Amino acid sequence: MGKTLAKRTNAETDKIGRIKVDPQLTIAGHPDIYVVGDLALSLDSNGKPLPGLAQVAIQGGTYGAKAIVLKLQDKKEISPFTYFDKGSLAVIGRWSAVANVFGFHLSGLPAWLVWVFIHLMYIVQFQSRILVFIQWAFEDLTFNLGARLITWTAATDFNFNKELSSVVSKSGASDNVVLKA
Repeated sequence: MGKTLAKRTNAETDKIGRIKVDPQLTIAGHPDIYVVGDLALSLDSNGKPLPGLAQVAIQGGTYGAKAIVLKLQDKKEISPFTYFDKGSLAVIGRWSAVANVFGFHLSGLPAWLVWVFIHLMYIVQFQSRILVFIQWAFEDLTFNLGARLITWTAATDFNFNKELSSVVSKSGASDNVVLKA
């Protein structure tokens, strides 16, 4: 997809095929085409490429969605995209992890506890947090290798359909518009 998009838009790419984007995460000469995630070559304030991490993609996707909604509302564009590095976490074994959170480096059990706490905080309901914590504890104590997935929608997630519906209702456009991701 990257090669096709780059060819059709004459976009610059790096050696692994990522498309170079401007500070608004758009392709040069194409202000309505946003590129985010692993396909985007976005640079930080020092001119270095942003890493291919989920947080970069999430923040870039949220930025792009907000920018599109503002354009649909005929409002001024938002300021350039800036990535906020929250740190990195990785489980490397049973009750062991590595963490780099806001400049603090941890490893072993303390890092694993940070990983557990942060992941549990992304679960929406308090009862669900307790249930997941109990399930994870049981899996660790019994050496069960269950999946640890967070699949709920968080309250902070950007809802494009909700934002677009306010634009459509204000403009008087047809209510038959349906967007699916």
